[in-house]
Amino acid sequence: MTILAICGPIGSDFKAFSERCYSLLKAKSAILIDSSTHDSIESLIKSIDGEQDDIIVYGAKILLDVRLREKFDIMVFLETDDDLCFSSYLKSSKTDELNFEERSKYYFSEIKPDNEKIRLSARYAAVRLPQTSSGDKLIDILLAVDIETGSKTLRKIPTIPESQLKSMFWKLESQFQQADSNDNIAPVGSSNQIFK
Repeated sequence: MTILAICGPIGSDFKAFSERCYSLLKAKSAILIDSSTHDSIESLIKSIDGEQDDIIVYGAKILLDVRLREKFDIMVFLETDDDLCFSSYLKSSKTDELNFEERSKYYFSEIKPDNEKIRLSARYAAVRLPQTSSGDKLIDILLAVDIETGSKTLRKIPTIPESQLKSMFWKLESQFQQADSNDNIAPVGSSNQIFK
């Protein structure tokens, strides 16, 4: 069993990306969990713990809680600019709910500050997907094909311990170049990150 977490700011395409990954997996061997359908972290953890199959969990705030991060084998963060998040929010709002001015005010007073916190959680992700990317290559990396059956499952990707991840996030690029040549840890988002 592998647990894939897909996160991004409110207004990013984490739901569509998660559904795309899920559609490529054999349906009986994977579960798709929308974190927004759970009323608490405890409820979401209980739902994850109750499964035996591969799991894809998606949501905006799932990387903010350490208890959830400890459950995830692979964490992906979808980078999305504020302008696109705002545009997506406006498109997703029903036109009869609030007028443009009220929706804009709500976005900038409530959602944008939340998105700033959510963006900080990107440092916990093993992979950050730029908004301009289709994600095809990342999906190829995330999914493994069983040679005998041809079915796809989530690949186990070694994770970097959170204590090392935090220090890597704040190091300068030049500090990584001075690291021991036997060190298999690459900075988050670098092109030389190792996937086995």
